[in-house]
Amino acid sequence: MGLLRIMMPPKLQLLSILVFGVSMLFIENQIQKLEESRAKLERTIARHEVREVEQRHTQDGVRDTPPLAEAEDVVIIYNRVPKTASTSFTNIAYDLCGKNHFHVLHINTTKNNPVMSLQDQVRFVRNVTSWRAMKPGFYHGHVAFLDFSKYGVRGKPVYINVVRDPIQRLVSYYYFLRFGDDYRPGLRRRKQGDKKAAGGPWIRPSITC
Repeated sequence: MGLLRIMMPPKLQLLSILVFGVSMLFIENQIQKLEESRAKLERTIARHEVREVEQRHTQDGVRDTPPLAEAEDVVIIYNRVPKTASTSFTNIAYDLCGKNHFHVLHINTTKNNPVMSLQDQVRFVRNVTSWRAMKPGFYHGHVAFLDFSKYGVRGKPVYINVVRDPIQRLVSYYYFLRFGDDYRPGLRRRKQGDKKAAGGPWIRPSITC
């Protein structure tokens, strides 16, 4: 290749580089178009599957079931952000659900992955919208936001969240790895037992405040 470059005139070398660059841009553009088409097709298929499930559910007798009252037909999804007091917040929901007549459900995902596959998204949308026995409901878990409107469903859940200062989250996570918490006291983590304080002037003021 080096010998070929030496033998080629400079103008031809430049032309070859330009042709190669244009070819790569064209290929990349085509790949991007294919990815967009695939994503659009997947969304269309998923939307069709959800509609099929809704129609089948209606044909199986849901039409004869009285519709839920507006106050009952409510699902709140709390997609938890780590180290934002999410466990304490969720425990409040568990304490109040009995008195206030709503259901609390923990969302488990495959391999604890917050981003669901397309198939899991379809199942999740179907379960949330059609599971009347769990309404009104408070669903919680470490899951990414899912836009229900993409699937053409009528009833959409309400998303809520709790945020926290990023530095405070980092400090909390730092000590959580070393000392754990009261929720799972028997679980030993890799950094457990490390007594070093979080160092650096950029982080110490956050600890003492």
